[in-house]
Amino acid sequence: MRAEDLEFKYSVQVDTEGRIKTLMWATGRGIEQFKCFGDVVTFDTTYKTNLYDMPFGLFVSVNNHFQSVIFGGVLMSDEKVETFKWIFTEFFQMLAAPQPKTILTARSMEIAIADMIPRTVHRWCKWHVLKKAKESLGALLAKGSEFKPEFSKLVHHTVSIDEFENGWACMLEKYGLQKNAFLTQLYEVRGKWAKPYFMDVFCAKMTSTQQSESANHLLKGYVPPGCPMHLFIRQHEKMQFDRDSEESYQEKRTKLGGVVLKQNIPIEVHASEVYTRTMFEKFGEVLYGCGSYDLIEVKPRLEYIARHIKFQSREKWCKNEFVITVSEAADEFKCECGTFEHYGMVCSHALKVMIHLKLRELPAKHVLKRWTKDARDILPPEYLRYQKDHGPLKYSSRRHNTLYLLALDVVKLGDSNVEAYALAEEKLRHVKVQLEPVAAVRDGLGLSDKELAADSAGSGVGNKQHFGRPESEHTISQGLDVFPAASKKRPAGRPTTSRDKPPYEQPSKRTRFCSICRLQGHKSTTCPARGDVPKAPRKSPRCSKCGLTGHRKNTCSNPPKV
Repeated sequence: MRAEDLEFKYSVQVDTEGRIKTLMWATGRGIEQFKCFGDVVTFDTTYKTNLYDMPFGLFVSVNNHFQSVIFGGVLMSDEKVETFKWIFTEFFQMLAAPQPKTILTARSMEIAIADMIPRTVHRWCKWHVLKKAKESLGALLAKGSEFKPEFSKLVHHTVSIDEFENGWACMLEKYGLQKNAFLTQLYEVRGKWAKPYFMDVFCAKMTSTQQSESANHLLKGYVPPGCPMHLFIRQHEKMQFDRDSEESYQEKRTKLGGVVLKQNIPIEVHASEVYTRTMFEKFGEVLYGCGSYDLIEVKPRLEYIARHIKFQSREKWCKNEFVITVSEAADEFKCECGTFEHYGMVCSHALKVMIHLKLRELPAKHVLKRWTKDARDILPPEYLRYQKDHGPLKYSSRRHNTLYLLALDVVKLGDSNVEAYALAEEKLRHVKVQLEPVAAVRDGLGLSDKELAADSAGSGVGNKQHFGRPESEHTISQGLDVFPAASKKRPAGRPTTSRDKPPYEQPSKRTRFCSICRLQGHKSTTCPARGDVPKAPRKSPRCSKCGLTGHRKNTCSNPPKV
């Protein structure tokens, strides 16, 4: 793999017996992607399908087409805190990259993240937090219930802390769930997973590790159960190649244009010119949402209030008014909903004000570069070859895309009239004749070569692959074949098809409260507020033989009742 990808890097952690304990790697493509989209990262380890029963983790984010991009992968023998500490330390050192702004993981990794990457904001994966809701709430989440959409709206669509707190209290009161243990635990840790408590933190619209989940689901289509480790990595590379092909398709889709404007106003035209095709479609949803608000001018050109036009029919806990402040130069708009800070795209409330002020373009401060067509054009001069229109020719997507778009232009021009067609056909046939002897020598990096190599990965079980990092990077680089694989001990009894559950999936202890003061940490028998509460009188025993009280059956001397 190192021979095919000169930028490929890996790192190995071995145990006391010299066996592989943790194996982590990143492709050159993944390293390049991290430099552009590594501000927000999700990491998930729910996938476990290989010969040695090693959990597999993925570092994932989203690109400027809102597609999942894979930065790297890691195979680990356990899911302990020490293992996670090694992973988070080594991964960012291996990539020689700064720590991300935000990382989304399961709650079990909190200690490792706080110790190893303290400058990164850690959010708990909402999917892991809410996964037990169905088994805990039962019929309340059944299909057709009134509780389910209300709970979903409260969890996923609230934007302010007051809105969340009021909505939560109303929900508990409406359905009588004040003493529900699951909801009580959920509320206690709301600051780690609830969206309103992170509205000022950039998360690229990712509130869970769903991007990792989708990547894991995709990987299952490539990796057969019980596959050896080297085949696992090869199939992972095949999946990565297919993901790059899908990204290339979105790049071509953006360059070909053909966007549909909803209102044909200047600010919408400008958005279509700067955003990628996918992100412009999301901008169109924001623009459509502007119609749900009326604008109230508080201070001319400085402060406005956006009020929902149907505020009377919405839930009483919903926030219906949002204050928008505008800078004197009208180049910065601050909305209290926090959508731009959280998502990186202007909200409907601020966009409503921009349209009211007749702005012809989106202010530069409100166009996040990671969502634009020029998202990759952010590298220093020494990496100029990776910038827009300067992509490395060793990547098949770069060569294929350039020639494909050029060929499309020739076809469009040649189809104009008969004379243009004749000229285009003559030149293309001439170029084809000239290319045949040159193309006879292949470097193995063309699109067709990659497809053939990926298809043959399944039959190359016995092939050895030597890959690694330079010796100067202080990591093992003499090839993985010198390390014995992780030992696999077959447990006694019938084999199980389920994976070992990590700590965050194991049953948690129920939170118990004192029946006197309603606080946790003690019982009613040791409650400091108990005072001189008299004990309940002991119930007198009743004999089951004669039916009289004061004694039991084993001491009864009375005749049995008839």
